[in-house]
Amino acid sequence: MTFADLVAKLGEKFPSKINSYEKFGTRFIVVDRAVAKDLLRSMKYDFGFTYLVDIVATHWPKRKEKFDVVYNLFSINDKLRVFVKYSIENEKTFTVTDIWQGANFLEREQYDLVGVVFEGHPDLRRILLPEFFDGHPLRKEYPLKGRKWFNNADEQGLGLKFTR
Repeated sequence: MTFADLVAKLGEKFPSKINSYEKFGTRFIVVDRAVAKDLLRSMKYDFGFTYLVDIVATHWPKRKEKFDVVYNLFSINDKLRVFVKYSIENEKTFTVTDIWQGANFLEREQYDLVGVVFEGHPDLRRILLPEFFDGHPLRKEYPLKGRKWFNNADEQGLGLKFTR
């Protein structure tokens, strides 16, 4: 299947809800938030995008829809990589851990660094930064100067909670 074939079939399934473009050899599908989860589920089960490579969230504080969430998907059978993107007004969106189990750590990373809350996630907590860390450092409003880095990690611990 080619990218054009995929876009045509998705257009039939989700009429007037998707847009697509290719830039520098990278293929994007921009989808309406209302059908994004259905489209992502269809990408896996109907079109064979079984490999969720990454999830990336970006913060745009001056826009009405302040966050973009981008899923990097790969079809091993078709050797086709597609980025699926949608925008959200606040930091809350849905989880895809029920579609791809590998989304667990990817969503936790975006929660930790950008502050996007994936509702329905089975264990949404920080994964890279300590639990007591204040803020989300990849947000555009995050202060670059004047932050006091924690120097007492040995005494305080990193705030990690391990469970078995």
